[in-house]
Formats: sequence, C-alpha cells, structure tokens
Amino acid sequence: MSAPRVVIGAPLYNHADDLPETLESLLSQSYRDFRLLCVDDQSTDATADVVQRYASQDARIVYSRNPRRLGMIDNWRRAFELALEDTPDAEYFAWASDHDIWHPRWLATLVAELDAHPDAVLAYPRNRRIGPDGVINDKRPWEFTTAGIDDVSTRFKQTMRRMSAGNMIYGLGRAAAIRRAGVFRHVLVPDRLLLMELALEGQFRQVPDVLWFRRWYGPIFSLQRQRRAFFPNGRPFYAFVPWWISHACALTWTLTVRGERLPRLGRWTGLRLGGRYLRLAGLLHFRQELKQLRLDLFERATFLKPLYLRVRGYYRGFTRRSRLDQVGAHWRKSFGDAERRRRLVQRSIRKTRKAVSEGIAPPGRSLLRAIRALPLMKSRIIPWLVRQEIDEVPSGREVGLMRAELRRVAKSRTPIIVGPWLSEVGFEVLYWIPFLTWAVKEFDLSPDRLFVVSRGGAGLWYRDLADHYVDVFDLMSVKQFQRRNEARWQDGGNQKQMAVSDFDDQIVELVKEHHGLRDVVLLHPSVMYRLLRYYWAEKAAISLLQKHAVYRRMPAIDAASMLKTLPHEYVAVRFYFRPSFPDTRENRALVTRFIRALAATTPVVLLNPGLSMDDHEDFDPGTGMGVHKIDHLMTPTQNLEVQSAVIANARAFIGTYGGLAYLGPFYGVPSIGLFSNAEELVLTHLDVSRRLSRQLGVPLVTLDVQEVEMVETLFDTLTRETPAAASRPDAAVPTSSRL
Repeated sequence: MSAPRVVIGAPLYNHADDLPETLESLLSQSYRDFRLLCVDDQSTDATADVVQRYASQDARIVYSRNPRRLGMIDNWRRAFELALEDTPDAEYFAWASDHDIWHPRWLATLVAELDAHPDAVLAYPRNRRIGPDGVINDKRPWEFTTAGIDDVSTRFKQTMRRMSAGNMIYGLGRAAAIRRAGVFRHVLVPDRLLLMELALEGQFRQVPDVLWFRRWYGPIFSLQRQRRAFFPNGRPFYAFVPWWISHACALTWTLTVRGERLPRLGRWTGLRLGGRYLRLAGLLHFRQELKQLRLDLFERATFLKPLYLRVRGYYRGFTRRSRLDQVGAHWRKSFGDAERRRRLVQRSIRKTRKAVSEGIAPPGRSLLRAIRALPLMKSRIIPWLVRQEIDEVPSGREVGLMRAELRRVAKSRTPIIVGPWLSEVGFEVLYWIPFLTWAVKEFDLSPDRLFVVSRGGAGLWYRDLADHYVDVFDLMSVKQFQRRNEARWQDGGNQKQMAVSDFDDQIVELVKEHHGLRDVVLLHPSVMYRLLRYYWAEKAAISLLQKHAVYRRMPAIDAASMLKTLPHEYVAVRFYFRPSFPDTRENRALVTRFIRALAATTPVVLLNPGLSMDDHEDFDPGTGMGVHKIDHLMTPTQNLEVQSAVIANARAFIGTYGGLAYLGPFYGVPSIGLFSNAEELVLTHLDVSRRLSRQLGVPLVTLDVQEVEMVETLFDTLTRETPAAASRPDAAVPTSSRL
C-alpha cells in the first residue's frame, strides 16, 4: 500500500468534551488517503481515552503522548515532526485543532486546489465561527488570498496587512515549504511569523466554500496568556520583547545573516523585508494596543461604554449630515493608494447595484408572479429549482424562531398534534423522531398531551414519546392519501414539509373530529425542516443537528405472534429502485445473485409490502428455497409495524440504501445499504448515517454495487455460523446518545 499524500497533525490539550466531534469530522472526510497524528501534551482530562477509543476503530489515527508538558509551540512543532517521521513522503500537511469541525469535503477540496496550482504553498477555505454550543455566529466569513501575485515583495506586503493568521494557520500546506519556513519559531504570535515566511515561498489560495467551523470561545487573546501557554517550563527573556520586534529580528537573521532563501532571495532583499516588517507590524501592534486599551477601560468602567457608543453615534451622524465622509472618500480616491481606490470602486458598485435593485424590485415581483402562473412552472420547473442549494444564511436566527415556536407549544394547555408526517420514511427515522426526542426533553412536553400523526403503522417508533398515535390511513383511503399528497407536492414544489399545507390542515381537522378534540396546538415538521435545511444544504456544521436531536434505540417490539411462522434466525431483505439505485439489468442481476447466494445458507425474509404506498418499485426475486415472503401480513395501517418487527428480530438487514437501512441500527441490527449512482447520494445524510452507526455501536455499511467482491465477501461473512451474541451489539451500549 502506497504512503498517503496527506498527513494531519493534531496538537491536543484538555479539550476532551469537544474532541469526539472534531475526530468525527476528520474521519468522515471524503478524501480518505491521509494519516492523523494526535500529540497529547500531558492533558489532565479524558483526552487520551477519547483518542485511543477512536484509534482502535480507525487505523489512520496514531496517538502519542509527550513524556512531559512541552507547551503550545513545541507541541505544534512535535506534531509536525512526528507526522513527517510517520509519513516521510507526505506531500501535504495540515494542523488540526482539538475543538473545531471540518466539512466532509474540506480535505478533498484543498488537495484539489493545491494540485491545480503548483505556485501555491497554502490553501484554506472560508470559515464560520461557532460558539461553544455549536450555534453559528452571524459574523461574515473572512476572506484573503494572494492568488496571482508573483512578486515576492508585493505578496509579503499584502500578507502583512490583510491576513488573519488564526484562520489561515489551519490550512493545507506543502510540507516542504512549511519546513523551510521554520515550522513554529519560539516567539510570541508564531503563526503570523510562519505565514509571513510562507508568503516568501509562494501564493496563498482561498477556496470559496465554507468548509471549516471554528469554535470560538470569545476574545481571549493576550500576550500574557501566550507566554503561559507557549513556555510552561519558564519564560525566556526574549518572550518579553514585543512580538513585532522579535519577528523582525528573526526574519532579518534567517534571510540576511543565515541566507536561508539564497539564491532566490538575496541578503539585501532579506534586510529590506525585515525592515518593512518592523514598520508594518509595529503599526499593526499599535492599533491592537489601542483597541485592547479601549476594551479594558470599558471592562473596568462599564458606565463609560454607553457614553462612548452615544458619542460615536453622534459623530457618525454628524459626518454623514455634513458630508465629511464623502469628502474623505474623495480624498482617499485622489491621493490614496491603489488598494484603497479599488475598495472605493467596489463600494460604489455595490451602492449602485443596491439602488438599481430597489428600483426594479416592485415590477420584478409582479413579473415573477406572472411567470409562476405559467403552465408546468409549479409541477416541473419549481421542484427542480428547489433542489438547488439555498443561499448561505446563518442558521442562528432560525434556531431562535424554532425555540420560540416550541416554547409557544409547551406553554399552551391544549393537546398537541405532532405532525402530520407526510414525507419519506428515511427522514422520519433519521431526523424527525430524534428531533422530537430532543424537543420533548428540552421543553418538558408531557406524553399524554401528544397526538403523533403519521402513516403506515409507524406508531411503535413513538411509543416512548407520546401516549397517542393516529394513523392517516385510519382517516382516509390509500388512494385518497396519494392523490392529495401529490397535489401537495405540486403546490409546494417539494415533498419536504417546509410549510403547513392545506392537506396538513385537512388531516388536523380529521384528527380533531376522530378524537373529539376542540382546541389544539400544532407541532409541525416544518419547524425541523426549516432548521436543518442549513445543514442539509452544507451551510452549517454538524453541531446544528447534534444540538437539536437525540439518537437512542427504538422501543423493543414484542412480535412473537406476528413472527411465529418465520424461521428462528434469518436475514431481512428489501431492495427497491430509486435514483441512487436505478432499475437496470445489472442491478437486477446483482440483487438476484445476492439473494440466492444468501438464501442457500441462511433463511431470507423479504420485506416487500405488496402495496403501492410510495413512488418506489420493489424488486421481487420470486419464491424459492430459503426465501420467505410476508406480504400477506401487510395492510396499509401496519406495513411499517410489520417491517420494523421483522428487522428488529433479524440477524441483519440488507437492501437499498435509504429508509429501512437507517432503521436497523435503531434496533441494534447490523445493516448493509447498496447504491449504484453516487451522484444521487446526499453527503450529509451519508455522514449522519455513519455517525449513527458509530454512536449506537451497530454496523451500518454503505456500499457501491461496483465493489462486487467486497459485497460478496461481506455476505459470506454474514452467512457463517457465529454465536448469537456476536451478531448483536453488547447490552452495555448506552441507549441514548447524541450524534
């Protein structure tokens, strides 16, 4: 096996609470050819236990614990050195914190960026700040790049003025360039100095996607704190020299005296760059000190802050009314440098666009309403548009709206109708029920108030949440449901329940009539859909889901009478066709071969309901030795109940990746989901299913049918005679956990 191209060094110190989420996001990267070196700097919490638990499950993790406390600088240096010792041929290197979160496409995107641009030495994404609770900050993503700047002096100057070291240091860099730049030197603010030296090596490129979520604990930067963290075994004298002076001295020494960049950078050029750094960094430090002085003053004399804000407001109002701001803008345009002129032009363009937009908005809205009324617009074109990604909007506001709605529901004294759920089984199992589990606990919703409304016999999934369950098929026929639900799709342009529809209102009225209810309050799935759409559209971190969902085992099912005609041990199987597993001759042949080979050694129970309940077409391999059908047990009001009971008592479940494959782990049953068209998979759902598997301790394997040999090997393993305990997770696995 060839050595990986990428190695990641993770310095660790006392962040055990956030570390599992960090490791999950790194191990879930779509680019899997990497090593992860975790270097523990004598943590006093459970950091070691967390890493070793994950290392036992994933061979890409290497754990090392320092024999003594080194401090932040030496631990970061050691993470780099150990990573390159472990993988000496690694082309790319990245540092990873022990508390941040990375998007699954983070590594693949940065590798592709560096591969496509040999002149670049560092690539990094846009990022969002998240608080300790995982909620995304409204602060706009920071942006900076030196792409296309070949002149070293210009690139050095731009980096000094505009970079954000704390964001860029976690990018993916060329390992050789990082080593030439000195890794982390023993100075204060070492990340800034490292990036300045990397700017001499090549260009910095920022990809436009938000792929990193930086956990932000507030403005805790201080030089005193850095001295304690960097030098825990004693502060050297130069640690008390202003950082901008020590940086300038270090640059001058390495470039001029030692000549480390010869012959590309001459000694006189190095001396000039050192002097420029001294001047620019000194000005930057002066501005930072003034800002810190203001913050310290307001912290000690809180009564001054309102006065300051009022004076600043008066001043800004005066400058606007007197047009002093416009005079200043014209002055900078005439006498400022090129960068200031460029920014002024950009502001003017934005203002012009805004004015034009405000002018054309009223007739534009009328035109859009006319276009929406055209034939095929609602039934075909709008559904296609809805599948595109939503605009990037921080989810914090939606979190507040969701909590306000749940508080309103909790404060009411009337029965609560939960639902009705009209969407896919997969979303119900993977998101809706965990969201309700969290909401019931968070807002103390009494089970006797809850009337859950779903369809097909899904009531057993909610038994530990609500005392009442109403099946839609008890209120109307299957054909009526399908006709009205299809009309809802066409009217809303989407199967997802993003808003309360007329069909929802009709079902609520039927529920009230059926149970003799007068006043009710509705807890509709749109509350969850509007919140989690940011995560599904890859605009928010996994924390958005983790903070608002609780994943636990489904309630046990007593189905002895229902399953008395089935074998004592069997494998549950259901294959159906969908976009990710289309109806092709190859897929039919593969599924037929698998079922026959499996049935030759292990009884197979087909879960095909024999009912036209949705838009999925079931695959029927026919009857034969070892294949058992249960469609005679299926009715519209209990088909999901029967399928759940069969899965809960099976040795394993095998079928199409999707709804029922998600259900297996909730009952402690290993599951395998197959697909053949990877372009139709949604990566966020795949990521959640893998996290679910790890958290519940139950295998959920997702495989491409092209991996025929691997799938057949796994099937052979499932058919071997093993003790019953080996096919079930240990009973000590917690029954409630968060992803």
